[in-house]
Amino acid sequence: MIRGGPNRVALWTTLAWIGLIVSGALTTGLLRAPVSHPSAVPFAYQSHRFAGTLVGVLGLTQLIHPARRNGQNWFGAALIGGTVALGWLGAASLEPRAVVAHAFMAAVATVSLSSVASVAPESPLSAARPRARWITVSAQLAVGLVSAQVAVGAMLRHQQIGLTSHLVVGGLAVVVLLAPAVAILQDEAARAVERRVARWAITAVVFQVALGVAVLLMILIGPPSVTAWLAATVAHVTVGTLTLVAAARFLFTLSWRW
Repeated sequence: MIRGGPNRVALWTTLAWIGLIVSGALTTGLLRAPVSHPSAVPFAYQSHRFAGTLVGVLGLTQLIHPARRNGQNWFGAALIGGTVALGWLGAASLEPRAVVAHAFMAAVATVSLSSVASVAPESPLSAARPRARWITVSAQLAVGLVSAQVAVGAMLRHQQIGLTSHLVVGGLAVVVLLAPAVAILQDEAARAVERRVARWAITAVVFQVALGVAVLLMILIGPPSVTAWLAATVAHVTVGTLTLVAAARFLFTLSWRW
Protein backbone atom coordinates (compact mmCIF):
# COMPACT_ATOMS: atom_id res chain seq x y z
CA MET A 1 0.00 0.00 0.00
CA ILE A 2 1.36 3.40 -0.99
CA ARG A 3 0.55 6.96 0.00
CA GLY A 4 -0.09 10.12 -1.95
CA GLY A 5 -1.62 8.73 -5.12
CA PRO A 6 -2.23 5.57 -7.09
CA ASN A 7 0.71 3.71 -8.55
CA ARG A 8 -0.38 3.61 -12.19
CA VAL A 9 2.27 1.14 -13.31
CA ALA A 10 1.30 -1.24 -10.51
CA LEU A 11 -2.37 -0.70 -11.35
CA TRP A 12 -1.88 -1.65 -15.00
CA THR A 13 0.31 -4.57 -13.94
CA THR A 14 -2.46 -5.76 -11.62
CA LEU A 15 -5.03 -5.52 -14.41
CA ALA A 16 -2.70 -7.45 -16.71
CA TRP A 17 -2.26 -10.08 -13.99
CA ILE A 18 -6.03 -10.43 -13.67
CA GLY A 19 -6.14 -10.76 -17.45
CA LEU A 20 -3.73 -13.67 -17.10
CA ILE A 21 -6.08 -15.32 -14.62
CA VAL A 22 -8.80 -15.00 -17.26
CA SER A 23 -6.39 -16.47 -19.81
CA GLY A 24 -5.45 -19.34 -17.51
CA ALA A 25 -9.07 -20.23 -16.80
CA LEU A 26 -9.86 -20.06 -20.51
CA THR A 27 -6.88 -22.26 -21.36
CA THR A 28 -7.99 -24.85 -18.79
CA GLY A 29 -11.49 -24.79 -20.28
CA LEU A 30 -10.21 -25.15 -23.84
CA LEU A 31 -8.09 -28.15 -22.84
CA ARG A 32 -11.23 -29.94 -21.65
CA ALA A 33 -13.99 -28.61 -23.90
CA PRO A 34 -14.63 -29.87 -27.44
CA VAL A 35 -13.63 -26.86 -29.55
CA SER A 36 -14.26 -26.41 -33.26
CA HIS A 37 -10.77 -24.99 -33.85
CA PRO A 38 -8.23 -27.26 -32.11
CA SER A 39 -5.36 -24.97 -33.11
CA ALA A 40 -6.72 -22.39 -30.66
CA VAL A 41 -5.71 -24.58 -27.71
CA PRO A 42 -1.90 -24.61 -28.19
CA PHE A 43 -1.99 -20.92 -29.15
CA ALA A 44 -3.84 -20.01 -25.93
CA TYR A 45 -1.53 -22.27 -23.93
CA GLN A 46 1.72 -20.81 -25.24
CA SER A 47 0.43 -17.23 -25.15
CA HIS A 48 -0.54 -17.66 -21.51
CA ARG A 49 2.90 -18.97 -20.56
CA PHE A 50 4.94 -16.24 -22.22
CA ALA A 51 2.59 -13.39 -21.27
CA GLY A 52 2.61 -14.69 -17.70
CA THR A 53 6.38 -14.57 -17.56
CA LEU A 54 6.45 -11.00 -18.86
CA VAL A 55 3.77 -9.71 -16.50
CA GLY A 56 5.37 -11.65 -13.66
CA VAL A 57 8.64 -9.79 -14.17
CA LEU A 58 6.75 -6.48 -14.18
CA GLY A 59 4.98 -7.47 -10.98
CA LEU A 60 8.26 -8.36 -9.31
CA THR A 61 9.72 -4.96 -10.14
CA GLN A 62 6.74 -3.30 -8.45
CA LEU A 63 6.85 -5.40 -5.31
CA ILE A 64 10.63 -5.28 -4.73
CA HIS A 65 10.99 -1.59 -5.53
CA PRO A 66 13.36 -0.06 -2.93
CA ALA A 67 10.66 2.33 -1.70
CA ARG A 68 8.21 -0.51 -1.05
CA ARG A 69 10.33 -3.25 0.41
CA ASN A 70 8.60 -4.79 3.40
CA GLY A 71 7.62 -8.23 4.57
CA GLN A 72 4.24 -8.16 2.86
CA ASN A 73 5.66 -7.17 -0.52
CA TRP A 74 8.50 -9.69 -0.30
CA PHE A 75 5.86 -12.33 0.33
CA GLY A 76 3.93 -11.11 -2.71
CA ALA A 77 7.10 -11.23 -4.80
CA ALA A 78 7.66 -14.82 -3.69
CA LEU A 79 4.10 -15.66 -4.73
CA ILE A 80 4.62 -14.16 -8.18
CA GLY A 81 7.94 -15.92 -8.63
CA GLY A 82 6.36 -19.19 -7.51
CA THR A 83 3.41 -18.69 -9.84
CA VAL A 84 5.67 -18.22 -12.86
CA ALA A 85 7.91 -21.14 -11.89
CA LEU A 86 4.96 -23.47 -11.32
CA GLY A 87 3.43 -22.31 -14.59
CA TRP A 88 6.47 -23.51 -16.52
CA LEU A 89 6.77 -26.65 -14.39
CA GLY A 90 3.10 -27.47 -14.91
CA ALA A 91 3.42 -26.90 -18.65
CA ALA A 92 6.32 -29.35 -18.80
CA SER A 93 4.88 -32.07 -16.57
CA LEU A 94 1.10 -31.43 -16.60
CA GLU A 95 1.19 -32.60 -12.98
CA PRO A 96 -2.22 -31.63 -11.50
CA ARG A 97 -0.89 -30.58 -8.09
CA ALA A 98 1.58 -28.17 -9.66
CA VAL A 99 -1.16 -26.68 -11.83
CA VAL A 100 -3.48 -26.30 -8.81
CA ALA A 101 -0.72 -24.60 -6.80
CA HIS A 102 -0.03 -22.34 -9.80
CA ALA A 103 -3.68 -21.21 -9.94
CA PHE A 104 -3.91 -20.68 -6.19
CA MET A 105 -0.70 -18.68 -5.93
CA ALA A 106 -1.74 -16.51 -8.88
CA ALA A 107 -4.97 -15.56 -7.11
CA VAL A 108 -3.27 -14.74 -3.81
CA ALA A 109 -0.55 -12.75 -5.60
CA THR A 110 -3.31 -10.53 -7.00
CA VAL A 111 -3.96 -9.29 -3.47
CA SER A 112 -0.32 -8.21 -3.09
CA LEU A 113 -0.25 -6.47 -6.48
CA SER A 114 -3.53 -4.66 -5.84
CA SER A 115 -2.28 -3.43 -2.45
CA VAL A 116 0.72 -1.79 -4.11
CA ALA A 117 -1.52 -0.22 -6.74
CA SER A 118 -3.93 1.23 -4.16
CA VAL A 119 -3.78 4.41 -2.12
CA ALA A 120 -3.32 4.26 1.64
CA PRO A 121 -5.13 6.78 3.84
CA GLU A 122 -3.08 9.90 4.51
CA SER A 123 -4.71 10.97 7.74
CA PRO A 124 -2.60 10.68 10.91
CA LEU A 125 -2.83 7.62 13.08
CA SER A 126 -5.24 7.77 15.97
CA ALA A 127 -7.09 5.39 18.20
CA ALA A 128 -9.24 2.97 16.24
CA ARG A 129 -12.96 3.50 16.66
CA PRO A 130 -14.44 0.79 18.91
CA ARG A 131 -16.57 -1.80 17.13
CA ALA A 132 -17.86 -5.28 17.86
CA ARG A 133 -14.88 -7.62 17.85
CA TRP A 134 -16.79 -10.28 15.91
CA ILE A 135 -16.83 -8.02 12.84
CA THR A 136 -13.04 -7.92 12.54
CA VAL A 137 -12.68 -11.60 13.47
CA SER A 138 -15.29 -12.56 10.87
CA ALA A 139 -13.51 -10.47 8.23
CA GLN A 140 -10.25 -12.27 9.07
CA LEU A 141 -11.94 -15.66 8.79
CA ALA A 142 -13.53 -14.57 5.53
CA VAL A 143 -10.15 -13.90 3.93
CA GLY A 144 -8.99 -17.35 5.01
CA LEU A 145 -12.13 -19.06 3.75
CA VAL A 146 -12.18 -17.23 0.42
CA SER A 147 -8.51 -18.19 -0.02
CA ALA A 148 -9.42 -21.80 0.78
CA GLN A 149 -12.29 -21.59 -1.70
CA VAL A 150 -9.91 -20.43 -4.43
CA ALA A 151 -7.71 -23.44 -3.72
CA VAL A 152 -10.66 -25.84 -3.60
CA GLY A 153 -12.01 -24.39 -6.85
CA ALA A 154 -8.65 -24.94 -8.54
CA MET A 155 -8.59 -28.53 -7.28
CA LEU A 156 -12.10 -29.08 -8.62
CA ARG A 157 -11.25 -27.66 -12.05
CA HIS A 158 -8.29 -29.99 -12.27
CA GLN A 159 -10.37 -32.97 -11.10
CA GLN A 160 -8.62 -33.47 -7.76
CA ILE A 161 -11.76 -33.31 -5.57
CA GLY A 162 -15.52 -33.53 -5.91
CA LEU A 163 -18.12 -30.78 -6.13
CA THR A 164 -19.37 -31.17 -2.55
CA SER A 165 -16.21 -29.72 -0.97
CA HIS A 166 -16.41 -26.73 -3.27
CA LEU A 167 -20.03 -26.06 -2.31
CA VAL A 168 -19.40 -26.43 1.44
CA VAL A 169 -16.32 -24.18 1.58
CA GLY A 170 -17.96 -21.68 -0.77
CA GLY A 171 -21.10 -21.51 1.36
CA LEU A 172 -19.09 -20.90 4.52
CA ALA A 173 -17.03 -18.20 2.82
CA VAL A 174 -20.15 -16.39 1.61
CA VAL A 175 -21.80 -16.34 5.05
CA VAL A 176 -18.64 -15.33 6.93
CA LEU A 177 -17.88 -12.47 4.51
CA LEU A 178 -21.43 -11.16 4.12
CA ALA A 179 -22.08 -10.98 7.87
CA PRO A 180 -19.50 -8.27 8.72
CA ALA A 181 -20.01 -6.45 5.41
CA VAL A 182 -23.76 -6.12 6.02
CA ALA A 183 -23.10 -5.12 9.64
CA ILE A 184 -20.83 -2.28 8.48
CA LEU A 185 -23.48 -1.02 6.04
CA GLN A 186 -26.04 -0.98 8.85
CA ASP A 187 -23.69 0.81 11.25
CA GLU A 188 -24.49 4.53 11.10
CA ALA A 189 -21.12 5.36 12.67
CA ALA A 190 -19.12 3.46 10.03
CA ARG A 191 -16.73 5.55 7.95
CA ALA A 192 -17.46 6.18 4.29
CA VAL A 193 -14.45 4.15 3.18
CA GLU A 194 -15.64 1.20 5.28
CA ARG A 195 -19.06 1.36 3.68
CA ARG A 196 -17.49 1.52 0.24
CA VAL A 197 -15.32 -1.58 0.68
CA ALA A 198 -18.24 -3.39 2.33
CA ARG A 199 -20.35 -2.72 -0.78
CA TRP A 200 -17.55 -3.98 -3.00
CA ALA A 201 -17.30 -7.17 -0.95
CA ILE A 202 -21.05 -7.75 -1.09
CA THR A 203 -21.17 -7.05 -4.82
CA ALA A 204 -18.33 -9.49 -5.48
CA VAL A 205 -20.01 -12.20 -3.40
CA VAL A 206 -23.38 -11.73 -5.13
CA PHE A 207 -21.83 -11.97 -8.59
CA GLN A 208 -19.72 -14.97 -7.58
CA VAL A 209 -22.72 -16.84 -6.16
CA ALA A 210 -24.79 -16.07 -9.27
CA LEU A 211 -22.02 -17.37 -11.52
CA GLY A 212 -21.60 -20.43 -9.33
CA VAL A 213 -25.31 -21.20 -9.59
CA ALA A 214 -25.13 -20.82 -13.37
CA VAL A 215 -22.20 -23.25 -13.57
CA LEU A 216 -23.97 -25.69 -11.24
CA LEU A 217 -27.10 -25.64 -13.41
CA MET A 218 -24.96 -26.34 -16.47
CA ILE A 219 -23.41 -29.30 -14.65
CA LEU A 220 -26.83 -30.67 -13.71
CA ILE A 221 -28.75 -30.10 -16.96
CA GLY A 222 -25.98 -29.53 -19.47
CA PRO A 223 -24.65 -26.27 -20.95
CA PRO A 224 -26.53 -24.65 -23.86
CA SER A 225 -23.24 -24.42 -25.76
CA VAL A 226 -19.49 -24.76 -25.35
CA THR A 227 -19.20 -20.97 -25.52
CA ALA A 228 -21.70 -20.49 -22.69
CA TRP A 229 -19.86 -23.05 -20.56
CA LEU A 230 -16.48 -21.42 -21.13
CA ALA A 231 -17.85 -17.94 -20.48
CA ALA A 232 -19.51 -18.96 -17.21
CA THR A 233 -16.56 -20.94 -15.86
CA VAL A 234 -13.97 -18.31 -16.79
CA ALA A 235 -16.10 -15.57 -15.22
CA HIS A 236 -16.55 -17.69 -12.09
CA VAL A 237 -12.79 -18.15 -11.70
CA THR A 238 -12.09 -14.47 -12.34
CA VAL A 239 -14.72 -13.13 -9.97
CA GLY A 240 -13.48 -15.59 -7.36
CA THR A 241 -10.10 -13.86 -7.47
CA LEU A 242 -11.76 -10.44 -7.31
CA THR A 243 -13.78 -11.62 -4.30
CA LEU A 244 -10.53 -12.53 -2.56
CA VAL A 245 -9.14 -9.06 -3.33
CA ALA A 246 -12.36 -7.44 -2.06
CA ALA A 247 -12.29 -9.50 1.15
CA ALA A 248 -8.65 -8.58 1.79
CA ARG A 249 -9.32 -4.90 1.12
CA PHE A 250 -12.32 -5.02 3.47
CA LEU A 251 -10.20 -6.53 6.24
CA PHE A 252 -7.39 -4.02 5.69
CA THR A 253 -9.80 -1.10 5.90
CA LEU A 254 -11.36 -2.39 9.10
CA SER A 255 -7.93 -2.89 10.64
CA TRP A 256 -6.47 0.47 9.57
CA ARG A 257 -5.98 2.97 12.39
CA TRP A 258 -7.13 6.43 11.32
